[in-house]
Amino acid sequence: MSSDYVFLCGVMWCRFGQQDAGKELLRAAESTDPDISELAWAMLAKGVRRLRELEKRPKPILARPLSESHVDAIMARV
Repeated sequence: MSSDYVFLCGVMWCRFGQQDAGKELLRAAESTDPDISELAWAMLAKGVRRLRELEKRPKPILARPLSESHVDAIMARV
């Protein structure tokens, strides 16, 4: 497993939350190569920090709830 591959998996995990990339990072973390293992752990840790940052952001709120009649009126125009 190359360091480039581990880094790309880290990017895909941190930026896009791709589960397969996270699984590859876990596999790389168990590598006998200490550099690969350390890189994988660093990318996993960064992904956790990013997740915590995203969880702290306020969730968007609709200005008004969409009623069924409102949706029907929009769809009638289409």
